[in-house]
Amino acid sequence: MNVNGAEIVVEEDHVTVSADSGLVTADSSIRIEDEVHHDLPRGHCMVRDGDAVAFSSTGDVMDVLVVVGEPCGDRIPEALRISVEEVSSTAGILTEIMGQRLRVVALPGDGRPCEDYIRGAVRRSLQGVLLDGPGVEELLEARGVTIDGMVDAGMDLVVGVDVTAELRDRLRSEIQRALGDLNVRALLAAALHLEGDIENLRILGVDLRDDPAFLYSDEVLGMAVANQVAGTKAIFNFKRYDEEKPGILGELGPMVDDAVAGLIAGCMSRLFE
Repeated sequence: MNVNGAEIVVEEDHVTVSADSGLVTADSSIRIEDEVHHDLPRGHCMVRDGDAVAFSSTGDVMDVLVVVGEPCGDRIPEALRISVEEVSSTAGILTEIMGQRLRVVALPGDGRPCEDYIRGAVRRSLQGVLLDGPGVEELLEARGVTIDGMVDAGMDLVVGVDVTAELRDRLRSEIQRALGDLNVRALLAAALHLEGDIENLRILGVDLRDDPAFLYSDEVLGMAVANQVAGTKAIFNFKRYDEEKPGILGELGPMVDDAVAGLIAGCMSRLFE
């Protein structure tokens, strides 16, 4: 295709953008180039939206190439900012577990794509390649939460019995069983996404840095997980783990720590019922 005097060629595994009068490109720096090559290692999506064209690919890295019809790239820093914001908004928590590589190319010419055009192109290109998201276990591991770490935290508050390899194995089995419950997974996902959105300023007006006493929605999530796993008795056990925060719980943010504490408390309650 031709856009503003530049040629864009899409082949099976890469995109080439070229122009005789040069292209202004930006990622971590701003450069002038005559030709830009962008690999598409696994699947790709091309979206044309006004004067903005976006290409995306996924693998271990989210690749996004945004081509905008800008005269000499006067607004390329703004276009890059808009593109980065839209990647963060669309991909959400995936930005925490996948690398991002985003490049904006401004073409010669007289086009001036508005912000909505750029956002629309980026959003739709990402939606075309982000169909298979990670599981809850992968999201937890991205936060440093493994099953072994949860077993260690659970065993830290055991009283009155010896901590044996058999007891640890039984708790591991309970955690794996609980993670197969759709409602448990949904509650954990809610805590993970909420904390990620707040940390990345996708939700304004909530400051989690000091875990303020008047914020109790995190405990509501934790009690809901505990109750789903083992009923009312687990809610009382949840308070112990929430207050003591043994092991991995002491390293997590205020939303995720309570959700994981609820999972551990529920599984420990089932273990000794």
